[in-house]
Amino acid sequence: MRKEAALKMWWELYEAACRIEELKPWEYLTKDQYVVIQLKDEKEPIFLRILGNGQGEEKEIQIYPGFKGWQDLTMIAELGTGLEEYLSEDYAMSDRRTLICRYGKKSDMIYSQQEISKALNLPMAKEEMWPNFISYRSRYIPFSPDQDEVLLMTEAIRNLFMCIRALEEKKLPMKWEENERLCRIFNAETGLWNMFPAKIPKQTRPYMGMQIQKEELKEELKNTPAKEQNVQIDFYYTHIAESDEEAGRPRNPFLFVAADEKTGKIITRYFLKPEETELSVVSNFLLSHLKQQGRMRKITSGNPWIIKALEQICQELGIETELGKTEVLEELMKKIGNRM
Repeated sequence: MRKEAALKMWWELYEAACRIEELKPWEYLTKDQYVVIQLKDEKEPIFLRILGNGQGEEKEIQIYPGFKGWQDLTMIAELGTGLEEYLSEDYAMSDRRTLICRYGKKSDMIYSQQEISKALNLPMAKEEMWPNFISYRSRYIPFSPDQDEVLLMTEAIRNLFMCIRALEEKKLPMKWEENERLCRIFNAETGLWNMFPAKIPKQTRPYMGMQIQKEELKEELKNTPAKEQNVQIDFYYTHIAESDEEAGRPRNPFLFVAADEKTGKIITRYFLKPEETELSVVSNFLLSHLKQQGRMRKITSGNPWIIKALEQICQELGIETELGKTEVLEELMKKIGNRM
């Protein structure tokens, strides 16, 4: 169950956010120069990305917790290139776990934080650079941080402050070469914080391939009639808030869609249950389609995890897979969106 942060915790977070805003961290870091912080008593580091240096960028501090967060940050940073060339930006932004401190107009803050800021008064906050705190989680609508997230953001921003001070005073020999990150780690033996540059390569999400264990089933599927059919498949976030009392935050319904590329007709449309994985849904679709409709000629998706999941089994079954544009699905989703 969700636990809300006490007003004192919120005060400390606002204080940390306003204090670091005065340093203007976006003047010292670009969105490609990451900070890695190993907080006390935490098993995995957090990864921070600062926006605001580039033209048109909103001023943000993005906090990605743990190595899964690092994979999400890599996905966001690689959008439009390599395997993420065709990945939907909406999917990538909605499917990550990150905590964001965004600076903007006071009037733009999340509704639930309006009452908090009113209760705290916050004399240190600036009207046009007001910190707005947002929690992003896969399968959920962006929401106000809970107690644990407020505490994590406070510690992350306080430590980032020390990193920016070190950059300001030119105490760190940063060259920002490929994969070089600014690291800050607490040394339990000395009781001191250490800061240094270190090369940490980007890390993509793991690819999980579909497998069919029973050889009899595999042979049966190989012998299903082949059709001159190209199928496009993908996952979409619908952004229609759905109540989830247990999580204490609204769910973002997650939709799987498959369509015939030639006719433009929907083959299947399915909302995932909270416990269902993308791999299980894709696997069920493929097996069901092969048994009922026969073998398609090709499967196309802009999502690299779908293609990688299907690559081996489709090769064995004589089905081509392609990582590419899914214009038919995009048009269908526009129509579906207009009806929702």
